[in-house]
Amino acid sequence: MKGIIVAVLLTLLPVFAWSQKIGILPFEDAAGVGPAFGEQVAKFIRSEFLQNKKFLPKFIAYKPKGDESSSIDLEKAVELGKKNGVEYVVIGTILEAEASSSSSGVGGISVLGQSVGSSLKTVTATVTIQGDLISVASGTLVESFRTSGSKTDHSVGTDVSTEWGSLNADKEGGGNTPNAQALRDAVEELVAQMSKKM
Repeated sequence: MKGIIVAVLLTLLPVFAWSQKIGILPFEDAAGVGPAFGEQVAKFIRSEFLQNKKFLPKFIAYKPKGDESSSIDLEKAVELGKKNGVEYVVIGTILEAEASSSSSGVGGISVLGQSVGSSLKTVTATVTIQGDLISVASGTLVESFRTSGSKTDHSVGTDVSTEWGSLNADKEGGGNTPNAQALRDAVEELVAQMSKKM
């Protein structure tokens, strides 16, 4: 029995030994979407890092106290990283979050003398984020990364939201909106680029 336990521990040892702890802080919103969106972006990034067993990501909530700035600079990021026992911290900015829609009529058909028509709605969402990877040990910026994602959805007779506030993937269908898909593309690229630097 002891031999089995030792074998299991030896198998898991490389995973624990090589897993790097990363703290992800809410992203600042320079696109005017709202502070809740910054948390959503950070949570998408955490989820993407979880796909790779090389990393142990942790979402770090940040609530400024009193007269503290809501902006997170390098010093504050390093301080929060040390408090949370992580090796790296990711901070960032939502530079762009736009969604636009247009509608056009689709040819009607006649049913029992009544004309029936429908509309084609096109929704295009674009998001650009910048993520800054910070080493807690050295207290320095490793590198900044900027990525974008874009998604266009063509739907007949449906109402697809262009509001970024409706992005929440926990809500039914929220993960399939053009907004969520555009963000997912930007996040996947951001995490792929950061992973190469750690």
